[in-house]
Parts: sequence; C-alpha cells; structure tokens
Amino acid sequence: MDSISKSEFSPKDLIPLTKLTTIMSSQPQTDFNGPIAGEPAKKKAQTSQPFATSKHKKQTHGKPTVSRKKKALTVLQTVLITLALCLSTYSYVTLDSLSENAIDGKDADEMLVRTEGRDADSMCTEGGAEILIGNDLNSNAYLDEDEVTSSTKVCHGKEGLSGPQGAPGNTEITAQNLIDIKHLASGQGGCVNGGITIHSGIDNNSNGDLDAAERATSVEVCDGLLGSNGNDGAAGNDGATGTDGQQGADGENGAPALVEQHQPPASVCPSGIVLRFGVDDGIGQGEARDGILHDDEVHSSLNICSTPLLFGPITDFSIGTANGVTTNCDALAWNSEQQHILMAGVNGVDGCELWISDGLDGSAVLLSNIHPSGDSLPGKELGMHSVMTAHGEHIFFDADDGVNGRQLWVSDGTLSGTNLITSNGATIPVSSASTMVHWGRGVLLNSAADVLMWSDGTYAVPAFEHPDFSSQQSGQLYSQSAGMTSLGGEMLHSNQTHAWFSAKSGGDIEPHLLTLDGVITSWNINPSGSSLPNAPSIIDGTLIAVAEAQNGRQLLRLYEDGNYQWLTSLQHEGTGNPSQHTAEHLGIHLVEDRLVFDALTSGVDPRLWSHNLTSGVTQILSSNIVAPGDWAGGIVHNQKVWFDCVAPGVAHEICSSDGTESGTAVVTDLRPGMASSNILAFAVLEQHLFFIGSGKIDGTETGSCLWHFDDVELSLVYDPWIGSGNNSATGTYGGLTITEHHLLFASHDGSRGHEVHAWSHGQTTGEWLIW
Repeated sequence: MDSISKSEFSPKDLIPLTKLTTIMSSQPQTDFNGPIAGEPAKKKAQTSQPFATSKHKKQTHGKPTVSRKKKALTVLQTVLITLALCLSTYSYVTLDSLSENAIDGKDADEMLVRTEGRDADSMCTEGGAEILIGNDLNSNAYLDEDEVTSSTKVCHGKEGLSGPQGAPGNTEITAQNLIDIKHLASGQGGCVNGGITIHSGIDNNSNGDLDAAERATSVEVCDGLLGSNGNDGAAGNDGATGTDGQQGADGENGAPALVEQHQPPASVCPSGIVLRFGVDDGIGQGEARDGILHDDEVHSSLNICSTPLLFGPITDFSIGTANGVTTNCDALAWNSEQQHILMAGVNGVDGCELWISDGLDGSAVLLSNIHPSGDSLPGKELGMHSVMTAHGEHIFFDADDGVNGRQLWVSDGTLSGTNLITSNGATIPVSSASTMVHWGRGVLLNSAADVLMWSDGTYAVPAFEHPDFSSQQSGQLYSQSAGMTSLGGEMLHSNQTHAWFSAKSGGDIEPHLLTLDGVITSWNINPSGSSLPNAPSIIDGTLIAVAEAQNGRQLLRLYEDGNYQWLTSLQHEGTGNPSQHTAEHLGIHLVEDRLVFDALTSGVDPRLWSHNLTSGVTQILSSNIVAPGDWAGGIVHNQKVWFDCVAPGVAHEICSSDGTESGTAVVTDLRPGMASSNILAFAVLEQHLFFIGSGKIDGTETGSCLWHFDDVELSLVYDPWIGSGNNSATGTYGGLTITEHHLLFASHDGSRGHEVHAWSHGQTTGEWLIW
C-alpha cells in the first residue's frame, strides 16, 4: 500500500501545498459503562472506535443511527467537501493566471493554502473550517487577505435526532456514506487531460457499492498543466560601444498537475479515500511526466474517512487474560513501506517469537518460530530498527535461535526474508553491551566479538569495509584503528554519514569519528586517563557529549577537524568535588542555542541545568524541580524540552523548559496533590505531544492511559480499560512508538492481558477529515 503524505491543521496557520487539510467534528457520543473494581470483565471486548476529547473529559463510545435529516446534512456536507477538492485542483490548473510575475517559467510566486477554523454561525451551525487559496505575491510566507483568490467553507455535520425505539427485530445494517471515484481518460467528460469523477452518496441498499441511483453528487476533478510558457527574457542594455543584448528564451512548459485516489490504511479507516495532489515534475526520486504521482511529487493530500478512526488491541497472543507482551518480549517496529508491524510476542505455546500484523485486530500471525524449542526473544538487547536500505525497508533485531546464541537478524516481513545475518559465513554475535544505530543505508553495531559491523540486511562487513570505501581507504582505516578494542562499549551514535564511537587505544577509552568519506578522527580528551564519553547528541555537525576529565563528568563538544571544547565545570555544592553524575537520565537536548540537561550537584537528586552555547553561561534552572527525565527521559517539542519530574505539591508530573529559568515550569497535575502520575513515555508528531501517564478525571482514577497535549488543551485520548479503579497499566512493557498512522504500545484491557494496542492519531492531529 502506498504511503500517505502527512498533513497538518492548525487554525489560522499557514499551510503550504504539502499540507492541505481540514478538521471536522467527532462523531456523536453515548456514555459507556465499563466494569468497576472487583467486577468480572465482560467477555465481549469493547468496540474499537475513537472518541472526542476535551480537557479532562472521560472516554465515551457510541454509534449513531442515520436519520433522514442526517442523510440530507451528510449529502450537503459531501457537496461542500467535493467543492473544496475542486477548488484545490482548480488552483493548480489556473496557477498561471495567478502568477503574473513568472520569469522564464521558473520564478512563479509560491501558491499557499490556509485553513481557518469557523465558529458556529448562520452558514455553519455546528462550526467548521474555511479553505483559502492564493499566491504569496509579497513572498512573506503567509497568505494575506488581499492574496486570496478562492475560498470555500466546509461545515461540521449536525447529529440527527434519535427516532422512537422500535419493536425487537432483525439487526439493522446502518447505511454508510460512500465516495466512489472513477478515472477519466484524456478527453472524457470535460477533462482534456484526463482526471477523475467523484461520486458521493449514501449506500441505501447496503451492498457496499454506490449505485447510480444512490449518487447524490458527481464532480469532475481534471488533471491540468501547472503553469504555461514563461515570459520572454528582457533585452540586454546597450553597451558603451557594443550592440543590443540578446533577448532571453521562453520558459519551459509546466509539468502536469495530477490527482490520485488511494485506499486508506485498513488499520486506520475501514471506509474512506485518500486523495493525493501533486505535479508530475520528477522532483526528488520521482519520474517526470510518467503519469504517476511519486511520493516526492505529492504537494498535498486529503484523507477522508466515513467512520471514526480505529483504535484498540490488535493482538491476543496468549488467548484470554495471560500476557502476550512481557519483560524482554516487548520489542516492535513499524515498516512504513510495507505497512506492517513486526513484533515480539508470546502465545503460551511457541515461546516468545516473531509476529507480524497489518495493524488490524486479529491480523497478527506468527511470522517465524526462530527458536522452536524455547524463546528467541526478538529484540531483547537491540530492540527493533526499521531502516530504508538499498534493497527496500528492512527491520533489524537480535534473536536467539537456540543454536548460534544471540545474533543479528533481519526481516522484510516474509518468512523467506527473515534471516540470520552472516558475514563471510560467520554470524554476528550480540550481547547486552551491544548497541545498534542507523548509518550508511544500513545499521552499525558493536558486536559481542568486539568488531564494529555494518549490514544492509543482504550484505554484512566490518565497518571499515563499508561498500562506499575503496580498498585503499579500507586499508588506511584498518591501519589507523590498529590496536583499538572495546569498540562502542561506552558510546555509539550516528547520523546518516557520521558514526561517533568510543574505543580503547593505548589503555584509555576515548572518542572517535568514522565518516562515509573514509576518514577516521581520534581524540585524546583526558591525558591522565580515560574520558569514557557517553550521552551523545549531534548538534550543528558537532558532537555534544559527557566525558571525564580532572574536573569530573562535564559537557564536551567535539569538532570534526579534531578540535574539542569543554563546556561546563560543574561541582557538587555540598562537597566542592567535581560532578560525577551528568546527563544520566534526561540526556542533552538543544533548544535554540541552549543545552538542557540533568546533573547531580546537591543532595541526592539530579537538578535541571542549561548551558548557553552563545554566551557560555551555565546555570541551574530550578531549585524545586528534581529528578528530570528519571522515568521517561526527555523530548523536544515546540522549542521546549518536555520531561517527567518531581516537584513540591505535585509529586511526579510533566515539566518543560526552554533553557531559561523563567521558561522552566511544571506543566501537569494529572492526579492533583501529592499523588504521582507515573509518566512513562513521550512521543511527538508535528505540533502534538503524546504521553503515557496516570490521572484523575472528575475525581475518578484513570489508571495508566494515553494522553495528548497541544499546548492549549490536555486530553485523555485513549483509556484501554475504562471504569472506576481499572488500570490498563499502559506502558508497563515496551515503550511508545509513533508511526505516520498510529501510536503503538502495550496495554491491558481487562480481558486480554497485556497486548499490543494501536491508536489512530489522525483525527486528533487533523490529518483526517471524518464525515
């Protein structure tokens, strides 16, 4: 299934063509009564449907019936949606008429799309959104009012009135809203260059197809040519004694603008469409004028679902209340290219083995029983890493097959493509000291054999023999690294081209850098002993890390040219001794020009510190906030570092900091007073922060749940086990994984034990229009 271009929505925010979205209201809700403490869980699992949220609102469920009034409103809403689509495509086709400032067909003003939320008024009684389209004539990266050339309104639908209860009878199949898209060849309908016809209506006979008689609207959306010939170039000025200059050549014709229909991911939307808009210009990895929109050619997408987005448990490895996800059997990874989840799970029969799922409940199947007579424990030491290689996206992990011990494995999601990786016939051993990172279109890890190994899943070699290196470069790297041991034992960190690692040389453990240019750089940071670098963070092409010197564990900056700079000189306030515990929990995070980190400089708990890279000032940010990042670490979101913390009056909650004293504060009090909220994990998607924690709503304990914060409103978005006193213990095993569609984590719903759950975030983030 094709990947879907992400989009954003934020009222009054500027949205380029890459991010065309609207936001719609949630489906009507009814109360749901879950089991209470001490009450047996119901055998029938709750329906997996999403719900709307507001500040400290409870989770609710419900599925409304379709009244005649609501059908009419739905049709009206559909007309508005299709009108918005037509206006969007119209803007592509008429771009030349909007861009009068083009020169040689290359300097057209950027076309922008802006969406604004609408409060309820006479036109949109339930509120809605307005789509504004135009050209950025003054190049200020904002669509000003006088630049708007077209607009349309999309209104939220109104809930129909409930009808009287009828006599008992057969189960009614509720009619669904459907959209049917037919492709048009060149010349068909009113489309000279081809396109699509969008039919919309209600499936009254519930046959799953939109019959001709059921079509309420039919709108053509035509492919077009983006731009036309550019203006002629201006004639040259007369020279002092020369002749007139030559007139510039005409600009090239613009590439065709296309619109494509795709099916939505089954694990997100059971009934809907995905429309992708773009220009067939061959940008990035695309191929120009081939009639296909490649991912890099997509300018915007519109995701429409006729039902609430899906969520809920997607596995039941161990049938019943037994845990299918446990300690050391909780790794998972999402493969975006193949749209599947690879995960570890235990079913009580085969041990902890490798499973695969497309994200739908009941779709998980045992992919490979790697250790037929025991537990292979996939991902126990290295986790699971999804990497785009030259051979496609592959997932790398460690596993024990019962014969070779714990080794490096790879899977493409098929049984035949799930293999033990070998290098010249030898396996790659993995230990608890091993670390795996992405580097050079594959993975790099320090093996248990004390060798830095690289693999793309098909080919595996020592890192100094990477395919990008010539034989001469490899020889030089081996010569420069002669005698190095304990490779990557203290630190292994990378981006796509640079790999920073620790190694022992001459008796001391110091940092080193290996680049894909075939260059190795080494430092001797601590002349009197080992510097033992750790807590690495790559910033502006340099490495910020913590290292040991005569003044203790301090922040250090390593430059690619071999230079280095000590940034801090922290001391323990009580003893005056150099600090020995720096960036051990929160790590090091950059916000603008400030490094935010934790350090133990007084008492028994670490405090929050910052170092300003511009001024060189190092300061403590709060005397009240302690133990930053102790449970969940930290994450950068909206120019702040967000982390779990302990503070007076609130116990264990969420804090944030922009690296200044005034910008450091406690953000939440999910369980008011001195009751801890047990913050376990964070995840960020664009302007949205998600986290796992425990709270109270209207005095009722929620247990450990999934929450959302958008800097304005705090909401509980998913409680897997609703009811007073019920605790799903979300996040007890594994972490919080975010994909383009879901948040994935382990949780307990009261009937299945700890299993993998998926929650579709598109309705909350505004990436999906629900109608």
